[in-house]
Amino acid sequence: MKRLALLTAAATCTAVAAFAASEVLTPGAATVIEIEVAPHELAECRETLQQVASMPSVADDGTPLLFQSSDDLPQVRCVASSA
Repeated sequence: MKRLALLTAAATCTAVAAFAASEVLTPGAATVIEIEVAPHELAECRETLQQVASMPSVADDGTPLLFQSSDDLPQVRCVASSA
């Protein structure tokens, strides 16, 4: 009976570890946010995005992030509206 319980616990730990490893190794789908602007405002929008990209990364409460990785952040681009 102890052997069955030990094997069950080992199998459960292995399954949880495999699931956690697959979550870490699987790349997430990149999110792209498009900002629609009038065609004559497209250059200004792109310039503003470049200025924002050069700013340091901070958390929601304003504290600086300890790492400067933007891989998890969504991509933002300006698009001229057709209407």
